[in-house]
Amino acid sequence: MASDRNDTGLALFLTGLALGAIAGILLAPASGAETRRKIVDKARALREEAEEEFEEGLEHLKHDIPAKKERYAEAVREGWKAFRATLEKDRIPTVPPGA
Repeated sequence: MASDRNDTGLALFLTGLALGAIAGILLAPASGAETRRKIVDKARALREEAEEEFEEGLEHLKHDIPAKKERYAEAVREGWKAFRATLEKDRIPTVPPGA
């Protein structure tokens, strides 16, 4: 849950950073060609930063998912054991007909 808030906060921060950079470039006195070059350079830098963040997140998931999968599988196994034990404990002995 906290990770979701961190991810949202990071996304909002990066969006604000990008918008602020674009506004600063567009409002600064420069020729059209230079302004376009600055925008392209800033877009490339932001893309590279986003790619790095994506790769880091992907690596985190690659590590996290197998660990959680095993933990959940163990919980399911323990649940089945408890379920079977309860069935055995609560089993009503049956008397064969005619006994």
